Amino acid sequence: MAECLNSLLHDNTRYDKISKEHKGSLEWLLTHEKYQKWSSSERSSLLYIEGKPGSGKSTLAKYFRENLQITSSSVIVNYFYTLRGTELKLTHENILRSILYGILKNDETFFPLFQSKFRKFGSQNVSKWPYESLQHVLSSLASHPFTKRLYLILDAMDESEENDRRKIIELLCQLCAKSQSCIVKIFLASRPISQFTHEVKKGHHVIRLQDENEKDISEFARSFLGPKLGLPSNILNKATKYIVENAQGMFVWVYLVQQTLLKYAERGCTTNQIFNFLRSLPTELDAFYGDILRELEEREELGFKDGLRMFRFVLFTYRPLRLAELNHALAIPDDPDATFLTSDESFEGDLIHGIDKRVVYCGGNLLEIKGLDGTVS
Repeated sequence: MAECLNSLLHDNTRYDKISKEHKGSLEWLLTHEKYQKWSSSERSSLLYIEGKPGSGKSTLAKYFRENLQITSSSVIVNYFYTLRGTELKLTHENILRSILYGILKNDETFFPLFQSKFRKFGSQNVSKWPYESLQHVLSSLASHPFTKRLYLILDAMDESEENDRRKIIELLCQLCAKSQSCIVKIFLASRPISQFTHEVKKGHHVIRLQDENEKDISEFARSFLGPKLGLPSNILNKATKYIVENAQGMFVWVYLVQQTLLKYAERGCTTNQIFNFLRSLPTELDAFYGDILRELEEREELGFKDGLRMFRFVLFTYRPLRLAELNHALAIPDDPDATFLTSDESFEGDLIHGIDKRVVYCGGNLLEIKGLDGTVS
């Protein structure tokens, strides 16, 4: 099976994997009072999913999209801000282009809104739509006699460029407030940002993930504390309670706890030692990452250098690297004055045998090997 490499530092799939393993995870969304009010209302409105890093915002947005009842009377447009890839992914100008293109592609009855605006600047030999024109077209949706429901799913808006973010938020809120015949439903997921709190809470719906995913975290914690670590019921209950109370809604933190405990238990431990070790782990995600990185720094010189190069390749590539690609990249001398031979044999001698084991050793719990089907090795 072909395999690729992801970094937990910016990976949004951890909660996705957990939710698939534990049937029933995320189902709370569809029965949540605020979600039902937002969904069933015949008025335009915005639902803001607020969550800390690693709490499962992107997975919840994906779950909503997959479970949305798609009918001929609805138009759905997605957009995902991401730090991975080009800077264009972070601009508000790009989100407007993507949203408007998606709307027009799904329903051509919106064409007159674009046509009238284009005629005003089209003769000026402009290579792309002006930012102001894009904003105007989106605002004009409010007065369009559109009989279908329009769903806009916007994920990770906190990763967008900060400049002009408030104006875009205001634009989206005004679109909901002014829309009459056109019903606009906006599903927005983001980390806590004061700009959202100020604008969105006025007449819209807010769900804080850390208040809702306690049950999912509890089930995930019990799934490894019992079967994998073999903790007896009394310690199992205490450890589960401790994890739920300290997770602060962050599934990535729980995953790091799981990996660290499993590694610790491999040396042979008593149940009390495992529980005490659990209580010694950092309860803040940044501090946890810091401990892992410091441990990696203590590797021998070659292990540290290989780990550093792995992170550089994985974090700054446009797409996840395949293991073979990473292996070849590591074989290139880390020296700008290096000379290269044409012999294939000399290059093959620099490839790592057991590259998967090298990744685990040099990358700790921050790098993972995944199959192209999403399975984690």
